Amino acid sequence: MMTSKKKKKITFPEWPIHDEAEIQALKNVITSGKWWCGSPTNPEGKHVWKFQEEFAKFHRAKECVAVFNGTVALEIALSALGIGLGDEVIVPDLTFVATASAVVATNAVPIFCDIDPDTLVMDVNKIEDLISERTRAIIPVHLGGNPVEMDRLMEIAEKHDLKVVEDCAHAYGSIYKGKMAGNWGHAGTFSFQASKVLTAGEGGAILTNNEELADLMYTLSDCGRKKKQLSYQHFIHGNNYRMTEYQAAVLLNQMKKFPAQHELRNKNAKYLREKLNAMKGISTMKPTPGTEMLGYYIFPFLYDPNEFENLTPAQFYGKLIRWKIPFQPSYLPLHQLECFKNVNLRKGIDYSNANWGGKKSSDVNFPITSSVIKRIIQFPHQILLSTREQLDYIVDAISSLHS
Repeated sequence: MMTSKKKKKITFPEWPIHDEAEIQALKNVITSGKWWCGSPTNPEGKHVWKFQEEFAKFHRAKECVAVFNGTVALEIALSALGIGLGDEVIVPDLTFVATASAVVATNAVPIFCDIDPDTLVMDVNKIEDLISERTRAIIPVHLGGNPVEMDRLMEIAEKHDLKVVEDCAHAYGSIYKGKMAGNWGHAGTFSFQASKVLTAGEGGAILTNNEELADLMYTLSDCGRKKKQLSYQHFIHGNNYRMTEYQAAVLLNQMKKFPAQHELRNKNAKYLREKLNAMKGISTMKPTPGTEMLGYYIFPFLYDPNEFENLTPAQFYGKLIRWKIPFQPSYLPLHQLECFKNVNLRKGIDYSNANWGGKKSSDVNFPITSSVIKRIIQFPHQILLSTREQLDYIVDAISSLHS
């Protein structure tokens, strides 16, 4: 079956997807001569301001601050919430390094939380064991668009007076128990990096329903300026993290394409889940109970090596390369990264109480993440924009690997 389908030269959707709308939008920015957004009291370009309004509206949030990328979005949100020197912030062990490096950038200390083996996101049941007198915040990451159990997490945060910043880099369009991702915590951050389901190559945004917090985040992102004040007055230490007009112009057009793509991703993910879960030795990521829509930045599944020729993930991906099936390798667990394992971070900061570094970075201290990383395969979200024939090709390819 695989041989005959190979002859058809099955190809898969590429990412990003653009058309004349994005090209014309960029031309319009260039010819307008308004190449930056300006300030609220002296606006120049129109796209950043419009994007902030549209993005907040889509997520049913009150405020949006657009910034240059998702990493600084996290840094700004943490700083605005008062996270700083020596504070501890709980993050999941399985996430992109930026979730933790943003904590490091504020001179705080990330504390790693193991994940749930079925949903692959932060295990909320393990959070309270990690809370110390230094804990000030939690960053739940909706990995692959799959929401963390946010109602329970917020109960824990309220009980211990902790701030919550949702890392929604994967979760554009995700809905959990009636609320869109980014609306549960004190703030929610997003990334528009090239691989994301909403992209301008780079870019980021922060959502909040607190106007005062939004104003402070704006000030931190725009050189310490304040709204309704003169442009050359700087009230606190800030930095230049402004989004560009080029990014915003592209994003406004990408947002128009998203609803149809989002619907198709969820429809195809359901089909692919059913096909793969019917296969012995395969279990796909389970949506967190209460999830109504998934952003599906990635489509991950776990396999039993004993059922698949004892293949390692690298060898499994090698087979996918032969079949020209796109894939996206998993992040390494944070505790395994050299920067944390060897505590090669900021000078002058005391990391000795962290639950990682040296012997504490042993896999035995993070058993679920360490197990998952040895048997996880991930497809990028554009796979879910495929035709039914293309999805069946993937299923057949994986089936052919059975021992």
